[in-house]
Amino acid sequence: SIYPSKLQTDPDTTEDPTQSFKIFKISHDIPICESVSPNSSYRWHSMDDKEYDAYLHRLQDEVCAFMDEVEAREGKEFDFLISHHAFTNAMTAALIVDKRHKEGKTKLKHFNFVHGTALKMYIKEKEKDPEYPERFLPLAKASGVFTGRDKTKGVWVNSEDYIGKFLDCFPEYPKEFCVFSRIGVNQNTFCPKGTKVETDLEKHLKDEDKAKFAASGVKKLVTFVGKFADWKRLDAVLYAAAEYEAKYPDVGTAVVGTGPAEAIEQYQGLATKLNLQRTFFLGPKGQDVLAELFSMSEVGMFPSYKEPFGMVFVECCACGCPVIGANSGGPVEFVVPEQGVLVEEVAEWRTEEAAKKLGSNVAQAVCTALDEDWKTKKGPGCVDFVTQNFSTVAQCTQMIDNMKAWAAAE
Repeated sequence: SIYPSKLQTDPDTTEDPTQSFKIFKISHDIPICESVSPNSSYRWHSMDDKEYDAYLHRLQDEVCAFMDEVEAREGKEFDFLISHHAFTNAMTAALIVDKRHKEGKTKLKHFNFVHGTALKMYIKEKEKDPEYPERFLPLAKASGVFTGRDKTKGVWVNSEDYIGKFLDCFPEYPKEFCVFSRIGVNQNTFCPKGTKVETDLEKHLKDEDKAKFAASGVKKLVTFVGKFADWKRLDAVLYAAAEYEAKYPDVGTAVVGTGPAEAIEQYQGLATKLNLQRTFFLGPKGQDVLAELFSMSEVGMFPSYKEPFGMVFVECCACGCPVIGANSGGPVEFVVPEQGVLVEEVAEWRTEEAAKKLGSNVAQAVCTALDEDWKTKKGPGCVDFVTQNFSTVAQCTQMIDNMKAWAAAE
């Protein structure tokens, strides 16, 4: 495994030389396909051609060098190469396969796992979105990575809805080799932690909010996690909080995530305008903290518009916390009444009026969850649901079976 990081370093191999991952060191944040991410604001579209080509070729060289190192140590060649995202990594992997085949290492085959962000970027390019000038979709097509199966033997997508969207972007790829892979969650990290609002929330708050929390009387928590992008619809979450916090004086709201300075100002300004006294902006948090927050929450609310998959729903459920979302996108495929509810979508959702209407729908669902004590009644079933349907072991086993079958289907 090799992946990019500005901060992380290679593992120490002095005691264990078989460490199986390596860091692709970069001097900037991890490049992103969309405009907003909790961890980066460095967009692919901000790179010029020279910078992009240098990135791609250095990635190719470092992956090849790492593969050579591992093969020399293990005494055998790689069979399969998996790239993530239908973009730079996929094109790089195709180049690596070509290079190694020319070197006589002909058994290597490439497979790609498609995620939502690259597809969103391609779709925005096709729609002539001014923020996304048509650049990378033509580049991906010209590379031939998804022109038939010569360079990519099979493709997984993380939402059934994405099969059609992927094939719209790459119509020459055979549909029968594009399948939905249900993403697995690490239940060693995301599991009920036994955390409580009264004793465990304060340590995750910003220093300037700790006195406010101490005086708030909050005993129950509703949690939102997401980047500050318009389609995550944090504005609707805040309108919802204004309603349910007015009804339940012991209920507070945790907002986890971040975005560009103007987005932070927008949403914190809205919270001030709505006089939300028990809503706390925590900033971005790592997985261990998210698990603690979900574990102490009564319900998680994630009313995104057409969420690509909805991993945050699964992570929340894995901690024994029911979920509330919107009836669009990936969550439609797996959220059922036993785990929570998806509220009806609203038209023209970017308008203030629609955001307020969606907020009222979410607030009603939160009130139902509190009144019916979903945390006690649905929480244990949420954990079982994740164990049975979103196991990492089950997903990886299926992917290995797929690769064997696709590799044999020449």
